[in-house]
Amino acid sequence: MPFVPASDGVLLHYESTGSGRPIVLIHGWTMNGRFFHKNVKALAAHHRVITIDSRGHGRSGKELVHLTMEQVGRDVDTVLAALDLRDAVLAGWSMGMATVYNYLAQFGTERLAGVIDIDMTPYLFADEGWPHGVFGTLDARSSLDVQRQMIADRTGLMSTLVPAMFAAGSAPEPEVLAWWADESTTVPDLTALALWVSFSSQDWRPMLPSIDVPVLLAHGRKSQIYPTPVWESLAELIPQTSLVLFDESGHSPFWEEPEAFNTAVLEFLKEL
Repeated sequence: MPFVPASDGVLLHYESTGSGRPIVLIHGWTMNGRFFHKNVKALAAHHRVITIDSRGHGRSGKELVHLTMEQVGRDVDTVLAALDLRDAVLAGWSMGMATVYNYLAQFGTERLAGVIDIDMTPYLFADEGWPHGVFGTLDARSSLDVQRQMIADRTGLMSTLVPAMFAAGSAPEPEVLAWWADESTTVPDLTALALWVSFSSQDWRPMLPSIDVPVLLAHGRKSQIYPTPVWESLAELIPQTSLVLFDESGHSPFWEEPEAFNTAVLEFLKEL
């Protein structure tokens, strides 16, 4: 298995397939690179596809050290530098997009040709002037409730969150829900908690106008995690955007509509 040591010695697992312009797929909170298995082969027919397991996730090291989004952003740079990736596209799903923001804030776009935002908000809390929080309602109190349940009843929390990853009104197969929950709960509780606290406290809206590479907004029209049209606000704030809405997808269009998702990504890469 390929690993790269982070600056603090934590081993970062990655997989690389194909050749050509690199596209780096970055997973969401408590998930891992295996969630992109419906995408790698199709994308790798034209590009080099890299998946990374963030620290504490998947097959990367589980040490309870430096569990901040800033460090996760630095970990991405470690992998990009180790593989000497240039002219790359970073595709972040959910917390993976928060990872991309943390990377951009620290390293800019020197190595990048573009970014793909997969169903993510730049700020997790909803308030009077920002309706695009988690579930459209997340506030500080409900975030504390989520944190408490992470420690007290992680299985119960995932039984609620995993079905919400799919389109509103859909009925994912029980085997799929079980696989997602099993993969998620391999992440230690304290890792999940620390990263939730870290990325839920960040507000990336002020940085968005400074992003100087094209950004594809790839959002599910039936997202339960972000039920409001956050893509409209993102398009207003980010200088160069294109938009693809997946009519039958929720928070996970790369899984729910993989062929349409793969086609949209390949078309975006052609235009760079």
